[in-house]
Amino acid sequence: MKSTLTNLAKFALVFVLVFIANASMGANYYAYKSKQVTINGGGTFTEYKWILVTQPDGTTNAVIAGQTTSALTQTFTDEGQYKLRLQVKNADGCWSDVDTNTDIDIFVLPDFTVTVAPDGLIPASYCTNADAANRTSLKATATITGALTLPSDVTIALADWYKTPSTGDITALTAVATGTNPYLLTETTVGSHYYVATGRYNIPTGRLISAANAAVKSTATTITINAAPTTPTITPVAVN
Repeated sequence: MKSTLTNLAKFALVFVLVFIANASMGANYYAYKSKQVTINGGGTFTEYKWILVTQPDGTTNAVIAGQTTSALTQTFTDEGQYKLRLQVKNADGCWSDVDTNTDIDIFVLPDFTVTVAPDGLIPASYCTNADAANRTSLKATATITGALTLPSDVTIALADWYKTPSTGDITALTAVATGTNPYLLTETTVGSHYYVATGRYNIPTGRLISAANAAVKSTATTITINAAPTTPTITPVAVN
C-alpha cells in the first residue's frame, strides 16, 4: 500500500511539473519585426561571440557578423522563435564553454490585421430613434498574418474605437470607446458616420526588448443613421 501511495505521489509530482511547463510555454523575451533590440552581455572580455542557435527559417548556430562586443544590437525582420547564445573569450585566448542554460528565447511578433463588421443581425444602419436592441453593434476581429501561433502568454487586445473621417485617419482623435468589443453605437445624427477599431499586443511586463509598435487599425466602416418620420397627428373624420 505504501509503495502504491509513493508511486501515486511521484506520478502527481510529474504531472504537476509537466502541467507547469506546458502552462508557462512562451519566450523569455519579445520583439517587434524591424525594431532594433539591444542585449547586454556584461563583463570585460576580449571578444564576444553572439550566436543564433535557432531561427525561424531553420538556420542553426549562425554567428552574428560584426557583433563582437558586450552589447548586441540586432534588428529581426522575420517573425518567429529565435534562440540566442553568447560565448566570450578572455585575455588568454580561451573561449567559454557552451552552457545551454544561459541561452535566451526571443519571439519576434507577427503582423496582424483588424477587421470590423456588424455583430449580430442589425445591419450597418439604424434609425435615429432606435433603442439599444435595434442599434448597430460593431465587432472587431484580429487575424494573424501567416500561420504562426502566438505563445500562450501573449494576446491581442481589442479594441479602441474611433469615430473618424471617411479616410479612417485617427490622428489626434480621442477614442469614443476603450477596451470594448463589441461596441454598441450611440450616434443619433442623421447621415453617414465612419468608425475604426484598433488592436495591440498584450505582452508580459518586462519582456518586450524592442520599441513598441503603433496600434494596428482597421479600415473605416460606414454606418448610416436614418431619420425617423415625424409622428403624425391623428384626425378622425366625423360623420355626424
